[in-house]
Amino acid sequence: PAQDLTFPRISPDGKQLAFNSKKSGTTNIWVASIESGAVKQLTFDTEASGFPCWSPDGQFLAFEVKRGDTTHVAIMPSAGGQVVELTSDQGQSWPHSWSPDGDKIAFAGFRNGFWNLWSVSRTSRALKQMTNYTKLNAFVRYPTWSPQGDRIVYEYTETTGNIWLMELK
Repeated sequence: PAQDLTFPRISPDGKQLAFNSKKSGTTNIWVASIESGAVKQLTFDTEASGFPCWSPDGQFLAFEVKRGDTTHVAIMPSAGGQVVELTSDQGQSWPHSWSPDGDKIAFAGFRNGFWNLWSVSRTSRALKQMTNYTKLNAFVRYPTWSPQGDRIVYEYTETTGNIWLMELK
């Protein structure tokens, strides 16, 4: 059913769709062939694995895995196989896109009370903080690499609010 499918991402060759589904009881990653409609579960996590993003060559998926109150960036072959967690520090790691060379994954990361843009290398696991925002009321989301790999576009938002007082009559 369509209600089981969330956050769909199409493969670089346009032949497959990776998506979140709770069909197995918890959020996991599934892929579907666009041509045949055949569906395959890729992750079998008991906490949660989701929000897949394809590597440029379509050979890997990066995604987030939930471990208690923390989420990590993980990767696996897009055909299925071993899940490798690339981050291990406390906080939130929400991957969104790959560098054009297929090595780095850009993600929104929440560390020490602040959201910033980060990247992690698939091959070396080197972690790099790419912005240095220090406002408690701000966050970043959806970092996307340019095709040339020389820029990243992302959402930066500061939340504000007001406190009102009304006299009850």
